[in-house]
Amino acid sequence: MRSLLLPVLMAAACVAPAWAQSAGPRLMSTNICADVLALSLADPSQIISLSRQSQDAKRFSMVAKASQFAANEASAEDVLHLKPDVVLASRRWNARHQQDLLKQYGVRIVTVPFPTDWQAILDSTLKMGKAIGRETEAKALVQNVQSRLAKLQASSRPLNALYLRPNGGSAGTQTHVDAVLAAAGLRNHATALGLKGWGRLDMERILMNPPDVFITPSMVNDTAYAKSALSRHPQMKALLSRIPVVTLTENDWGCSNWQLIEAAEAVAAQLDALGLSGATAKGAPV
Repeated sequence: MRSLLLPVLMAAACVAPAWAQSAGPRLMSTNICADVLALSLADPSQIISLSRQSQDAKRFSMVAKASQFAANEASAEDVLHLKPDVVLASRRWNARHQQDLLKQYGVRIVTVPFPTDWQAILDSTLKMGKAIGRETEAKALVQNVQSRLAKLQASSRPLNALYLRPNGGSAGTQTHVDAVLAAAGLRNHATALGLKGWGRLDMERILMNPPDVFITPSMVNDTAYAKSALSRHPQMKALLSRIPVVTLTENDWGCSNWQLIEAAEAVAAQLDALGLSGATAKGAPV
C-alpha cells in the first residue's frame, strides 16, 4: 500500500502550486492603493515587492511597514523579473500592460476595485483577501471596520461639511469621500451645492452658501502654486479664518478601501475636539 501511495503523493506535489505549503501566493503591488491591501491582508512572507510610492512618507501613511520591502517601478519588466504569483494592480495599470503576455509566465493579475460606498468597500476587502489566500484575515478586518463604523455613528454631528482641495476640487454623491463624511455623521455640503461625483466648486458658490465646516485633505499634488489658487484668494482666506477647518495630515483619502475608516475617525475626532459634535447645524442651502 505504501509503495502505491508514494507515486500518487509525488504527482500531487508536482501539480500543486509552489505556494501551497506557505502562507499564500507570492505577490507584488503596483500602486499605493494596492500596497495598503497587501500590507493589511498578506502575510509578510508573501510580499516580494511594493510600489515605489509606498516608500514616500508624504504619500503613504503605512511607510514604516512598507520600508521593510523592496520597491518596484510598476512596470511589466518588474513583474517578469520578480516572478510573483499575483500582481495587485489598478484598472489603469491593466490597460497599459500586456496581460496575456504576463499570463504566459504564470502571473495572475488581480484588479483592485475602487468602490464608492461602505458595503462595496467591505465586499472588495473580502474579494482581495480571497484572491491572495487570506480570507480569514479579510473577514477579521471587515468585522473590525464594521465595529468602528457603528461606534462612529453612535454620535451626532449634524453639520454641513465641505471637502475642499486647494484647487477647488471636491466630491459629491457617488464618491468614496461622500462615504467618509457619512461615516462621520456629516452632511456632504458639495451635494447641496449641486456637485455629483468628482468636480470643482467655484468660489462664488462657496461664498454664497458656506458650509459649517471645511474638510481639507493632505494631498501632495496640491501644494504646487498653480494648483492652490483658490485657497490663496483673500475672500476664501477670510472664510477659512472664521469657519472651522478640519485638516488631515495623513494622506488616506486617495484610495477607496478599508483605510477610509481612519479618515472618518480623524474627521470625527477633530470635530469632537472643537466641541462641534451634537451641535445644531444650519439648514442645507436651497
